Amino acid sequence: MIRDALPKDAKQIAQVHVSSWQQAYVDLMPADFLASLSTTLPQKEANWARLIESQDAGVLVAEVDGNVIGWLSLGLCRDTDTPEVASGEVMAIYVLADYWGHGIGAQLWQAGFQRLVEQGYKRISLWVLAANQRAVRFYTRFGGTEDPGSRRTLVRGGVTLEEVRYVWTR
Repeated sequence: MIRDALPKDAKQIAQVHVSSWQQAYVDLMPADFLASLSTTLPQKEANWARLIESQDAGVLVAEVDGNVIGWLSLGLCRDTDTPEVASGEVMAIYVLADYWGHGIGAQLWQAGFQRLVEQGYKRISLWVLAANQRAVRFYTRFGGTEDPGSRRTLVRGGVTLEEVRYVWTR
């Protein structure tokens, strides 16, 4: 079931956040960095509770048997270089690895994308690690295209990574 997140979901969202990073980025980030993310759970839980309560961004969760197993956050695009059309952004989407290939991510994506369309956004974007081929295939399957010239770098766990923006226009 896909639904809006509630403040009581913050702990489970934080757990999915950390676990999914540890699972999805095992070949992209150092093992010690990924392992250390478990120590950030209390901080992430507090951040998620604040975000959900403030409604500064929309947060959807995928729930199976009463447990949050995935989430998606969305809202106004944070990029300063976006065109002057109404731009929305999928800030992140994560699903526990045990549920990859079961259609949960697709359901979350479709619900989040539809929410942004209903809010009137004509352009929707997200940033993805360029080397995360599983995610790139996922976004491409839903019609996303790489935004030319949008690549940027970031450092996680002492490793420099490249992100690329994918866009959908209506």
